[in-house]
Amino acid sequence: MFRHIASAAAAVLVIGQTAALVAQNAEPTKVFVVNTQDASVSLVDLKAMKEEKRFPVGQRPYGIAVMSDARRLAVGVEDEEAVKFFALPGGEPVGKVPIGKMFNDHLVLTPDGKRLLLANFYSDDVVVIDPSEMKEVGRIEGCSAPHVVKYGPLKRNAYVTCKKITGIAIIDPASQALVKFHQLNVNPRSLTFAPDESKLYFGSFWVNGFFEMETESGKVTKLFSFEPPANNRGDQEVTYHGVEAVLPNILLAANEGRSYVDSVDVITGKLLDRLTSAFRPCCIERIPGTSPVKVLISNLGDGSLQVVEVADNGKLKDLERVKVGAAPKRVAFLPPAAK
Repeated sequence: MFRHIASAAAAVLVIGQTAALVAQNAEPTKVFVVNTQDASVSLVDLKAMKEEKRFPVGQRPYGIAVMSDARRLAVGVEDEEAVKFFALPGGEPVGKVPIGKMFNDHLVLTPDGKRLLLANFYSDDVVVIDPSEMKEVGRIEGCSAPHVVKYGPLKRNAYVTCKKITGIAIIDPASQALVKFHQLNVNPRSLTFAPDESKLYFGSFWVNGFFEMETESGKVTKLFSFEPPANNRGDQEVTYHGVEAVLPNILLAANEGRSYVDSVDVITGKLLDRLTSAFRPCCIERIPGTSPVKVLISNLGDGSLQVVEVADNGKLKDLERVKVGAAPKRVAFLPPAAK
């Protein structure tokens, strides 16, 4: 009898894990975006491409994450020096975690949904937050002025861009420890990865290109650089900002300063396509579960979210866009099952 009970329990566990995996990879119908210059968050219906609601969160919002139960939203509100929590679907404030001084601090939910990680620029720490209790439960030291925190495809380690001693930190959130720090000669912006996590990619300031780095050795192996338009060749501090791997060998890179998005084959180094309808694009996020692949582009220039389709050959198709608030940046998808 006990064997049957154990078998049934194991089956339920497997079914539960499978359901969670399906939900994680299902196509969402709604997305939240932080409007960094008007103290708000917008909820966008991706099917109707319409801003469904906009609610205030506090001055200078930046990092954003939806809790796995879809009942709360976490937002880093930098003028209040806190991560604030809002009830869904209404957006009412329900609590906050004091952080201290903040600056463009990225926020990510761990794959098991049990912790939030905040890359805190001024403290040199990655702050670990328990979202159920809405309290800080630890800090991962050894990151120098951290900015981006993002999991690799293997979902074990998280990677952090560091701005003071410039480099990439690799952290193990489970043990709350620094695994490795790779010092770089450039200031890394944004992060994305090869499917097997053997390489990562990042942009930088004053460089009209983006870099490839081996995650194990920290060796920078390639600079992908492409000719800008003839009428916009001058040196710029802000060039490539967001980078996002969308297919096994294809990466999209948003050139914020020159207002275009490049599609690049990172194996051959070839520029596959260039989308010029973006307007100061900063962040690119792949929409889960889409086939053909679709991405969301946050446009600083006109305060819009733009949906772009990526063909298997890397060609880009501008589908539509929706106006949101001023200077939209980071996004967080609402799980498909959420109402």
